[in-house]
This record gives sequence, structure tokens and C-alpha cells, in this order.
Amino acid sequence: MNICFVVNRSYIGQLKVAIYSLAKYNKETNIIVLTHDLTNIDKEDLIRFAKEYGQAIRFVNMDDSLFEGLPRMGYDASYTAYFKLMIPYALSDLEKVLYLDCDLLVEKSLDELYNKNTNHFMSACLDEKVNKKRIEHIKLITGETKNYFNSGVILFDFKHQDEIVNQDVLFDYIKSNKEIFKFHDQDILNHFYINKCDHLEEKYNYVTTYKSIKDIFIHQGGKDAVVIHYANWKPWNNNYIGKYYKKYLKAYKTLKKNEKLNFLKRRNIFSMLKLILKYIVR
Repeated sequence: MNICFVVNRSYIGQLKVAIYSLAKYNKETNIIVLTHDLTNIDKEDLIRFAKEYGQAIRFVNMDDSLFEGLPRMGYDASYTAYFKLMIPYALSDLEKVLYLDCDLLVEKSLDELYNKNTNHFMSACLDEKVNKKRIEHIKLITGETKNYFNSGVILFDFKHQDEIVNQDVLFDYIKSNKEIFKFHDQDILNHFYINKCDHLEEKYNYVTTYKSIKDIFIHQGGKDAVVIHYANWKPWNNNYIGKYYKKYLKAYKTLKKNEKLNFLKRRNIFSMLKLILKYIVR
């Protein structure tokens, strides 16, 4: 099973948590990390860490200057997330690749997902929030009004290579439309693949923001989740109010016993209340 992450030095801790959760339910995967700034020491440490949990890991060096001028992402304001756009070209020698964001926990075996029979090059879950609240943006990006997918979990099946957009066409589009991207790499992938993407069940990319007042108390669909994705609010921030904080905290604390982790902040009630008010008003 080929599992791909993109990461920079700011997210090494989050990557370790994701790999730890992956290894609990999936043995001997082939992990590929797209990166641009990991040092040799960082790489040796990650190789050692992955090996301890029965996983193999290798690194593909990327050129982040390719995305110069695009909106930056994350608290470290980087271009790293855009590296997933290069998976169709950098990893085309593989039969299949399952891409995972670093801000997630794997809760079950990924075999069923990885071995799905696919009709298209990409398979991903629909982004309910964007499809519900950002219809005009979807239309601007894709010409469609629905079926916008989330790029946090993507299965790439290279038997459908004929659907891969030419790399020059990809970058021509990026350079000509930098000002319209709200959701970064996700917008770009949807522009080219919205009608060439199989829709996965929500359980493969279960997002931790709330769907409704009811969802606050029962976490609809959460029990079946194969992948829990902390897509909007991050559990390592002190104002986190989303679902499944304790799951992430438990994994973090378990790893911290043997690893130098220091990215998870103590939650602050005032910061949480401020975010709650902002969320209600919006």
C-alpha cells in the first residue's frame, strides 16, 4: 500500500501522529513524503520512527518555488500543501497512491479504500461545507454548482493515466488564476477533476467540524469513521472546539512518552469561547 504525505519541518510532529495512527491498523505500508526543507537529520529520524512501527518511508524532494505567488497555507504560511498537485507526475511509476493530509487520525484498516475498483484517476469525498455554502465559488472555479471534493484524502489510480491533465496546462491555469483561489490546492484539483473523480463515502474523510446542533452531541457518522480529518480547526491550537479532541490528545500523549513532541497546546477556555461566538455569528 503506497501512502503519500506532504510535509515541511513545521509539521514533523503532526506527521508522526498520523503515521502512528496509520500503523495501528495498517502493517508494512510504503510511505512517501513529498517535502522541500527536511534536513538529513529530520529524514533519518523519520526513517527510524517509521521503522519502529513497521513502516517503510522514503522522501521525494520538491521545488516550492513552482508555486511562488500563490496564497500560502497554514500557521507557517507555506506552499507545502500544493505539493499534492505534483503526485500525478512525481509518482506516476506506481500503480496506486493514497494521499493523506497530516492533520488526521487513521482509525481502521485502509485496505478496503485502497483496493476499491475505480472509474477515474481520482477518488475523494465530497466537501459538504463548500457544496452547501460556497456555490458561487464552485461555479467560478469549475463551472459546476456541486460535487466539489475535499483534497485531504485522495486515492490516485494510475490505470486511468489518460485523465491526468498535462503539467504545463496545470501551471498555466495556476499562473493565470492566482487571485481566485480560496481553498488552495483543493480549488486547483477541483478545476481539473471535478467531473473525473469517484465520490467516496464520508467515513473515509470524516471532517471534525459540526454539521448541526445535534452533531455537537452525537457526532453523526463518527463511529464508522476510517479516517478522522481535523480539516478546519486544528486540535493543536488552544481554541480547538471541534469533534474528537480526546482521540488526538490520547495519540499525542502516547507518542510523547518516547518522542520529542511539543506542538499540542493546552486549551484556553477564552480562546475557545471566542471561536464559538465567531462560528455562531457566521
